[in-house]
Amino acid sequence: MSARLCSVEEITHQAYEIFQQLAPDNLSAKDIEQFNLHHQDYGFIEDSEPDDSWQDRLALESESEHFVQVLVGIEYEDGDEVLANILISRDLDAPFCHVLWKQSETE
Repeated sequence: MSARLCSVEEITHQAYEIFQQLAPDNLSAKDIEQFNLHHQDYGFIEDSEPDDSWQDRLALESESEHFVQVLVGIEYEDGDEVLANILISRDLDAPFCHVLWKQSETE
């Protein structure tokens, strides 16, 4: 039986909604302020196939094409600042999401 997969566009949108809901509890006030100030012009949401580091962090038993990696951040002239690295399932029957948040400078 094949999995019912939603589109990459739909799941990327869902990942961004999760980012918006959870960011206040997981990012510093400074990071949130910077994102709010700059996301219109310099913010990015990039989707890609999950990189190999997820296999090291999580014991994924499903096929990699059932997942999307979504990066949310700000693009600066001197480089990108990734605020969240999200692994999210496209499988409608097996929802899953794991977020790696940017660590604050004090940690």
